[in-house]
Formats: sequence, C-alpha cells, structure tokens
Amino acid sequence: MSKPFEAGDLIIYPYRWLEEARAGRSPDGAKDRPCCVVISVTNTRGEPLILLAPISSKPPRPGQTALEIPDIERRRAGLTTHDSGWIYVGEMNQDEPNRSWYLEPQTPIGAFSRAFLSKIAAAAKLAMTGRSVINRRG
Repeated sequence: MSKPFEAGDLIIYPYRWLEEARAGRSPDGAKDRPCCVVISVTNTRGEPLILLAPISSKPPRPGQTALEIPDIERRRAGLTTHDSGWIYVGEMNQDEPNRSWYLEPQTPIGAFSRAFLSKIAAAAKLAMTGRSVINRRG
C-alpha cells in the first residue's frame, strides 16, 4: 500500500456488523459501504492497523449507538447521495491494510474534519466500553 490511511479518512469497505458475526454469517460483509478510519496506528511488526466505523443512511435501531453526521461533514466527506447519515460508534472492524483480504488499494472518498473526528472518538470510547471489535485481519 502506497500511503497509509489516516484517522478521519472515509473508505469503501465490506464492513461486518457485530450481529452478522454473532449469527455466524459469512465473514464477508453483506455489502461494501462507506466507513471512517477512526484510529490508524502501527502494530508491533511496524505495519498499519486501522479501526473502522460504519456509516449508514439509516438511523440506529435500539441497542445501537450512532452519531448523526452534520450536513457540512457529509458534504466535506463526499456523502451526498442521501439527505442524512449516521456513523455507528458502538462497534468497529479492525484490519491491517497490508495483509487484509478485505481492503483493496484505494484513495479515500473523503474525510471528516478533526473536530468531528474528535466527537466520533469520544463517543466511540464511551460506547465501546465492554463491546467487541471484529478483527478482519487477512
């Protein structure tokens, strides 16, 4: 991979929802969707590791935690096909771009501002306490 993903980047990814994993469905996500790179770090082998939060045009159901994406952030990130959007912060996928079966080399479709990314990270920290991260490493 030529350039590592950075926190705030939006990419297209076959996100695997926690309920899909718990139901034992295919390890592949049901469909490709926009996802936000919430954290981008280097693992112990010196390779990139990212945590991805899914984005949907559908509001959260009971038991799901999501932030509504402000209009200015949706436009900034290139998410203009729907009138509203939510970023789900109560679950995430973990992946390694250099080893992944699920990440194709790609240019981010957009990015959220640092200010909105800070809100996402704070909400995720609260919501993820005691929750699972689905490891998608290839």
